[in-house]
Amino acid sequence: MKSISTIILLVIGVLAFSNQIATAKKKDLGVYDAIIVPGYPFNPNGKMNAIYQMRLHWAYQLYTTGVAKNIIVSGSAVHSPYVESQIFALYLEEMGVNPDHLIIEDQAEHSLENVFYSLELAKERGFEKVAVATDLFHTGMIQVFGKKHDLAIDYLPANIGFIITKKWNSFKGTIDYCEAYVADFVPLKERETKKERMNGTRGDTWVDKNALTMNTPALH
Repeated sequence: MKSISTIILLVIGVLAFSNQIATAKKKDLGVYDAIIVPGYPFNPNGKMNAIYQMRLHWAYQLYTTGVAKNIIVSGSAVHSPYVESQIFALYLEEMGVNPDHLIIEDQAEHSLENVFYSLELAKERGFEKVAVATDLFHTGMIQVFGKKHDLAIDYLPANIGFIITKKWNSFKGTIDYCEAYVADFVPLKERETKKERMNGTRGDTWVDKNALTMNTPALH
């Protein structure tokens, strides 16, 4: 079992690295109606952790350079009592993103659900070109699990070198994180078994619940 897990991690790493190289070589990223930015658990310690810096600075860069017209931030209150998508939206608005261009998806509790639920919102708004924009490792993981579901979507993995050299620790603003607080919060690990959480991460739970709608055309 350990060897299988190791192989999976190696595959994810190779795919993620390949995507990073491809993105670096491709000067023109095109223009997307929206990018999907998966959330991450929030800890109100006054610091923006590494995952936040990668995902938020990259989303802001894609937005300000015209690659992304809109940003769909995705994530519920999963491992901490703060709605991840609302926290991300607060940060991005503080950075300078027009709130009219921020779309909050607050139901997803797993990585593939970030994509599935966000694509539903994109379709509702008539968006035709959508991409996932997240950190390098997360990009690879979503790609691996997404292939099982024929997930047709573009990927714009964060440019690590750019973030570290140009944006690291550059955010000096503050957010009112209390706006995203959930009073009666119960962490996911107390609501789902380990197997259920893995099924959610792979997208199987969402697909089972939404089997009747899975034949709709995918966005590219």
